[in-house]
Amino acid sequence: MIDNYLLKELVTFASEKTLAKTAEKLNVTQPTVTRGMQKLEDELGIQLFDRQPNRIILTDTGKLAAEKATEVLAVNRNFVQQLQNYAARLWASAKLLPSV
Repeated sequence: MIDNYLLKELVTFASEKTLAKTAEKLNVTQPTVTRGMQKLEDELGIQLFDRQPNRIILTDTGKLAAEKATEVLAVNRNFVQQLQNYAARLWASAKLLPSV
């Protein structure tokens, strides 16, 4: 299973276009992002980036991966929100029950 933080790094890179801006936006160091992107490629077993001297860009597969990562992150956020809302409703209804 791919960690959410790796997907978030990929999505952020896709929008920011550089490792430095990605790192700044995520409040981490550039080497942290570089390691994360390498780890993501290793875990997926595919090349997501075209690395050139002083430049890194997404491959077409990387662009698709960023789109799909956006969808996965949205589903995960929705999952958490639904559970939190359900738990809050249970807690609120329990508070309304008379004490015995």
